[in-house]
Amino acid sequence: MASVETTERLGCNLGFISTFAIGTGTMIGAGIFVLPGIALADAGSGAIISFLFGGLISIATAISMSELATGMPLAGGSYYYISRTMGAALGAVIGLGSWLALIFKGTFALIGLAEYSQIFYPLPLYLGMIQI
Repeated sequence: MASVETTERLGCNLGFISTFAIGTGTMIGAGIFVLPGIALADAGSGAIISFLFGGLISIATAISMSELATGMPLAGGSYYYISRTMGAALGAVIGLGSWLALIFKGTFALIGLAEYSQIFYPLPLYLGMIQI
């Protein structure tokens, strides 16, 4: 298994409030403005339970990532942690997956923005050849 080593150190410029704001904004994102209405319409009160369950999973993920960041305080995030523990190939898969997730996150945020803009300026909204 190939070892991935780096000597690049991260600067400790972010405090608790900054880190909390970045993490919360990333997890909640634009979905909080679009999905709750759909979820409540389809699942009723079960949607509240599912949001709470998702919050517990997010807390577990945040605690795990904070432990990894404390134990390996180097640049690279998920890519570095996975490549260090499971090999460079799997680290590359995780790194590309994170990159694609950020692309889709931005795309879905723009779709949500377009839906909200329909309130003020109604236009037909197209996604490729499919009208939404």
